[in-house]
Amino acid sequence: MSETSQPNVARSAVTESEVVVAGDWHGNVDWIGKAIPSIARETSGVRTILHVGDFGIWAGVRGRKYLDAVDFWCERAGISRVLVTPGNHEDWSWLDKEFSSRPGKPVALSSVVEVFPRGYRFKIGSKRFASFGGAASVDFEMRSEGVDWFPGELPTEQDVARVGAGGYADVLLTHETIDGGTPASEAVLVTNPLGWSPEALAYSSRSRALVTKAWSAIKPEILVHGHMHAADAIALPSGQQVISLGRDGQPRNLALLELSTLNWRWLDGPPKAPWVRRTRDWETQYMTRPENNP
Repeated sequence: MSETSQPNVARSAVTESEVVVAGDWHGNVDWIGKAIPSIARETSGVRTILHVGDFGIWAGVRGRKYLDAVDFWCERAGISRVLVTPGNHEDWSWLDKEFSSRPGKPVALSSVVEVFPRGYRFKIGSKRFASFGGAASVDFEMRSEGVDWFPGELPTEQDVARVGAGGYADVLLTHETIDGGTPASEAVLVTNPLGWSPEALAYSSRSRALVTKAWSAIKPEILVHGHMHAADAIALPSGQQVISLGRDGQPRNLALLELSTLNWRWLDGPPKAPWVRRTRDWETQYMTRPENNP
C-alpha cells in the first residue's frame, strides 16, 4: 500500500456525467480481470468506480498484488480512480492507523485506489456523496481478532452523529445494509440461511441499527450498499431508492449511475463468472460453492 501518494478524490470530478458503483470484490484478482474490462465495453467515458466495500484491503504481498492488478486493469479500461467505502473484510487495524494520522482525509492505496474514512463527504459534478464504511462480520466467531477480524469494522454512535451533522447528501455509500432495505436483503436476514449464532445475529443487528441511523439523518435519494451478497433494488414509499449490489462471481455486481438525474441501471458485467479462489472469508466461501450459485 502506498503511504506517500496524495488523495485525488477531486481529480476531473466536475467533468463526469456517469460513475460505476461496484459491490464486494474480496480481493479477487480473477474477478477484477473480467469485471473492470466489462465496464469499458458497456459504458463510454466512465472514469470513476465507487466501490462499496469488501474491496480487499490487506497488508503484505497478497494485498499489494491485488492493488497492482486493479491499477493494471483500470489503466487499460480508462478508469482514473477507484474510490472505496471500506467493508468489514478489510485490514481495519491498518486503516484505523492511517485514518488517525490524517483525520478526515482519504488514504491513497495505489495510483488509482483511495479509501474513505467513515463519514467522508465529496462531490462529483453537482451531486453530493457521503461514505459510511464498515459492517459487522457475521462470521467473526470463525476469525481471529487482530488477524482477519477487527473491532474497528463496526461504526460507533459518534461516527453516526458526525456524519449526520453534515445533513443531506444525494447518495449514501455504505457496506452494511439498513433495516427495511431491499427484499432480497431482508429475506437473508429473516431466514438466516447459514445458521449464524444468536451472538452473531445480535452483532449484525447492532451494525444495521447504526447504519440505519446514519441513513435516517442524511435522507439520501439513493443508498448503495454491498455486504449481503444479494443483488436487488427497491423504491421506498418516501421516493428514496436502495440498491443492494451482488458480490464477485455474481450477476449485478456493477451498476451505472447517471449523475444529473440519479437514474441508474445494472451492468451486465463479465459474460461468465470466473473461478473464485478459496479465501478465509467464510461467507464468500459458502456463497461461491457451485451448488449455491443461481
